[in-house]
Amino acid sequence: MYGGPALRQPGRVLLRIPTPRGPLPSWLREAVLTSAGGWCTYCGSMGVRAEVVDHVVPLEQGGANDISNLVPACRSCNASKRDRTPEQWRKSLERRHYGPPRWWDEPPYPDILDYTDAGLTNLVREAQSEVLAAVLPYQERAAAKMKAHVHRLEANLRNLTPSQREEVLGSLRALIDQYAS
Repeated sequence: MYGGPALRQPGRVLLRIPTPRGPLPSWLREAVLTSAGGWCTYCGSMGVRAEVVDHVVPLEQGGANDISNLVPACRSCNASKRDRTPEQWRKSLERRHYGPPRWWDEPPYPDILDYTDAGLTNLVREAQSEVLAAVLPYQERAAAKMKAHVHRLEANLRNLTPSQREEVLGSLRALIDQYAS
């Protein structure tokens, strides 16, 4: 079933985004990967463009497969983060590289280890807001298409009998209620 969030701007809902569990739509993947300048949210990619879409809160931990939970990441960070939140990932890196640093033992992902939990949360929030901004044009086109469908539906409803019209309107109300919550 679709469980996407409502994309909001102050005072209005732009469009609820249907995101089934499974592969992301290509437009969504493209929008996420081009946000944040196309660099990894976590390490800045250190010269390599972001190649994968990461779930900030992993699906295994109850995260949603929706826009507000997606950020661009490089393959290295995504593979290291696995099924952890950014804070859990940073703590696991700290545990792995405890003790005094040695010149031959430079820890991986030094940028992540430099952040506090609050700093890492702010970094992710900034990337998420850039993702939402990158998706806006796609959502505006989708909303325009949906409005055209509504006008065609309105024309078709005029040709139905009153009982058929009530049946269709009841189904539409149930669908709207499902996505309004």
